[in-house]
Parts: sequence; C-alpha cells; structure tokens
Amino acid sequence: MLDFKPPKPNTIAIQIAKAFMPLISRLYLNGLTLMVDSESITRLKTTDGHPTVLAPNHAAHADPAVMFLLSKRRSQWYYYMTARETYNKWKFKGLCGLLLQWLGAYSIVRGTADRNAFRTTREILTRGDAPIVIFGEGEISRQNDTVMRFERGVTQLCFWALDDMQKAGISKPLYIVPIGIKYHYPQDMWTAIDAALTRLEHAILPPVERTPIERYERLRRIGIAVLRTLAAEYQYKIDETVPINEHIQKLKEQILSHAEQIMGIHTEADVLTRVRALKNLVDAEIYKDVEQMTEYEQKIHEELLHKFQQFYPDLERLINFIAISDGYVAKAPSQERFLEVIIRLEREVFGTAKMRGPRVASLRVGDPKNLRDCYDTYKAQKRETVEQITLELETAVQTLVTDVS
Repeated sequence: MLDFKPPKPNTIAIQIAKAFMPLISRLYLNGLTLMVDSESITRLKTTDGHPTVLAPNHAAHADPAVMFLLSKRRSQWYYYMTARETYNKWKFKGLCGLLLQWLGAYSIVRGTADRNAFRTTREILTRGDAPIVIFGEGEISRQNDTVMRFERGVTQLCFWALDDMQKAGISKPLYIVPIGIKYHYPQDMWTAIDAALTRLEHAILPPVERTPIERYERLRRIGIAVLRTLAAEYQYKIDETVPINEHIQKLKEQILSHAEQIMGIHTEADVLTRVRALKNLVDAEIYKDVEQMTEYEQKIHEELLHKFQQFYPDLERLINFIAISDGYVAKAPSQERFLEVIIRLEREVFGTAKMRGPRVASLRVGDPKNLRDCYDTYKAQKRETVEQITLELETAVQTLVTDVS
C-alpha cells in the first residue's frame, strides 16, 4: 500500500488559503461561490465542540472546495478524508500533497482495509477537535440532482470511534451530519449549450444528420449516436423495438462484464457495487508502493498493470455514465441538466470536458444525528444498525439535494 499521508493541520496555511480563496476561485474554479442558508448554519452550530462527521454528496470535483468555503464561512477548519491518488495528480505533487496535509487532509486507499486511515479517523473523532468531511458516495457521481448509494464504511467508522470513546470513558455525543450540495449557473448558459451541442454534432454526426431540430432532441440525438458507436465497439446488438434506457443498462452490463472477465472475477452484485469494487481494486494496485517490493513482486505488479490498461478506459466510461438515463434532461430541462449531460458526452467523445461559466454551490444541512443514541442498538445488531443509519443518511442527503430549487 502507498505511504499514508497523515493530516498536518497548520493554522497559518489554513488562514492564508482562506484569504486567497476568492482569487483561487476566479483562476481555477470558474468563479465558484457558496450559498448557504441561516438554518443550515444554525444546525451546524449545534455540533460545535463535539466529534462530528460532515457527510455531503459528491457531485463534482469542486465539492472539497465548497466544504472549505463552508469552513471559512464558519471561521473553523476541517479534516478531510481524501483518496490517496489525489496526492499524485499534480505536477508538483510533493508540494501540493503537503499543502493538502496542512489544510487538514489525510489519505485513504479506497476499497482496502487502510488501517492508517481508519485509525486516524477514530483518533480524530475521539479527540473531537474539528469536524471530518467524508463524502459518503466515495466516488464523484457527476450527477447534480441524484445521490448515489452511500458506502456503509462512513457509519461504521463512527461506531468504531464510539467504541474507542467508551473505552476511554468519554461520554460526548458523536454527530453525523447530512449535507446536500447542488450547483447552478447564475447567468444564462443557453448560448454556450448550443455551441457545445454544435461541437459534439460535428464530432459524431455525419453532415446529413445535422438537421435543425429542437435543443433537447439535438442532445438526445447525440446521445443515441454515442450509444450506437459504443454498441458497435462492444459487439452489442441494438433492437429498435426496445426502449433506449434498456439498451443503456444492458450496454453498461456488457462493458462491466468485459472488464470483470479480464480480471477473472464474477459477482452477482448490482452494477454500481461492481464498478466500485473494480475501481478500488485497480486503484489499490496502481498506487502500490513498488519501492518495498522484491524484484519478482515488481514483475507481477507490472503484469497486473499491463492487464489493467486493457480495461481502464472501460472503467472510466462506466464511471462517467453510471447514473445516466434516457429522459433525465426531459424531466427537468434546466441549463444545469443540459450541461451535466453535455460534460459527460464531451468526456466520452473528446476525452476531456470544459467547465463553462461561474457556478453557485447551494449547500443545505440536515438535522445532525447523534449516533450515541443508537449505540446500544448497534452493540446488539451491528450490521443491521450500520446499514439502517447509512440508508437514513443517504436518504436525508438526497432530500436536501432535491429540495434545493
């Protein structure tokens, strides 16, 4: 496993980062701003001074910045559980990784029993010196209106921390707080949307098919063209009498089965669980620390990486389209939903997508749940209690996201 990156919160670094956030937002986040209501602030205040996990949805790459803006608004600082690969993404990864640690971030290798990350989380909650931000979905959903199923590990870590607190004679409450984040564009984006549709049409449609039609039908026509192209690539036959949504789901299944076949694994779990398992398996291998390996272990590691290269594009494709469905935009044809789907299509067709225009992140906080109230029930029925609390948390976050107008 890669070396653990512990949190090293530095008051000076945190204050400097907060002071420069307006500039950072303009230069790197397309002018991102935060909007949070007074009721949400009041709910957060009830957890002050107590061990707390803040559990937002994870709709976009900007979510950690949104939570940092919230900490600035509240004149606090937070810990952040962060995927280990995040520390390797930048050009100056050593310096950037250290900055993350100074801001309170610590690493976790997802999908593994990362004992360092688990132990650090439990220690932070036992001390209760600052809230921890943990994104319950574990992966960016890229879906502004829909929350993916929450991982049960968030709740389990809280109860393990309660075990530690019990042994230490600490009787404080331990809160887990549902948070919904939803983005919208404060300005008219329809011209940018039309330009993006035109670019996609020129990339994927022959000239004869670029006939003028209504905006939503243009988007759907592009989506169907992408579906047909992928169907041909994966030898999937499209039956014109079958609804598009059924084809989308079956094609996801075929792509996933192809990746699992290469890996030599099989499971009866749902698509989301299987995608998460594959992603975690691949990440755990990619980010292994080769310096501690023998020559033979490095050879096996290189062979596995070569195997992963065969289906990694499939995995990225699944993650990109995991929550997509026909009619998603038609149900609420907002400019946000249009751009959300366009960004997915651009990632598929061009390999990258461009963020357009400034966004406002509307953040809502639900009622904090004191897990100490459920501790006796947990001791009697551990698995059932963890699953029930996780479902309640996910439902609360989805409600918060849905209620943002």
